[in-house]
Amino acid sequence: MATLRLDDRGRLLLSKETRKKYGDEFAVVQAPGEIVLIPVPRDPLRALKQEGRRLPKGLSIAEIKRKARDHAMKEILEEAGKRK
Repeated sequence: MATLRLDDRGRLLLSKETRKKYGDEFAVVQAPGEIVLIPVPRDPLRALKQEGRRLPKGLSIAEIKRKARDHAMKEILEEAGKRK
């Protein structure tokens, strides 16, 4: 994890490697105690189609939602355990 500082005008500078990997546009999400930068794909529709191809075949939407909730809950519990 890299540590960055804002410049005197409040700008955050990302390395060339980071920009090359994630692009130049980010959504800023304010969460309790943190700020998260989420890369915005250059072509959001294409990115969504690619993600859709990664979904398991033969599952209903309800099953996919359940799997996503289970996975998210597992990550939350793991993160909470690390912060204790």
